[in-house]
Amino acid sequence: MDANAPAALAARTETWVFDLDNTLYPASCRLFDQVDRLIGRFIAEEFNLDLVEARRLQKLYFHEHGTTLSGLMQRHGVDPAKFLDYVHAIDLTPVEPSPRLDAALARLGGRKLIFTNGSVAHAANVMNRLGVARHFEDVFDIRAAAWIPKPEPATYDALVARHAIDAPRAAMIDDLPRNLAPAAALGMTTVLVETGEEWSQPVGDSTHIHHTTDDLVAWLEAAAPR
Repeated sequence: MDANAPAALAARTETWVFDLDNTLYPASCRLFDQVDRLIGRFIAEEFNLDLVEARRLQKLYFHEHGTTLSGLMQRHGVDPAKFLDYVHAIDLTPVEPSPRLDAALARLGGRKLIFTNGSVAHAANVMNRLGVARHFEDVFDIRAAAWIPKPEPATYDALVARHAIDAPRAAMIDDLPRNLAPAAALGMTTVLVETGEEWSQPVGDSTHIHHTTDDLVAWLEAAAPR
């Protein structure tokens, strides 16, 4: 990618839409592994299953419904608030406070939003741990999305409507290629944070991915240099 591309994008961007997990913090800290394990444990306890079968259902629902929660709600009527409280009861110490991220966001012009399939409470906990909460105007979470997760296009429409986003002057940053496709379809510029995880690799056409980085902080520093 052109070294000047981040700065060029920043110059024309009015609204920045950030995913949370494995995007705002590095996937290498393995924080989301805790959530992943708790999802399996929740299913095991809720349906009296062993962990192997619970894991199978967890991944089946994730692939078929976008999130495991969506599958649990649609197929079993699971209470989403109960689920989110359970799976977000995690230890945040693997996430290191990030003065560099804080400084880069401070220099980055435009509005900044969090767009997550998690909860507002989880987003607040992570942002406070990183030391960056002050930069974000709002968190558009799974409740705000009427429990319809990314990458469903209706959820992106709801985000754009709620925050009056001019999509051609917006950028979305996410670690999952499939979550960037609806944003690109609306006219947003997309940035993929590459984590190296198998489940985060692009599949098929990837023309909806406009920029890539394996280091979000460095990319933002290039977008808004000192």
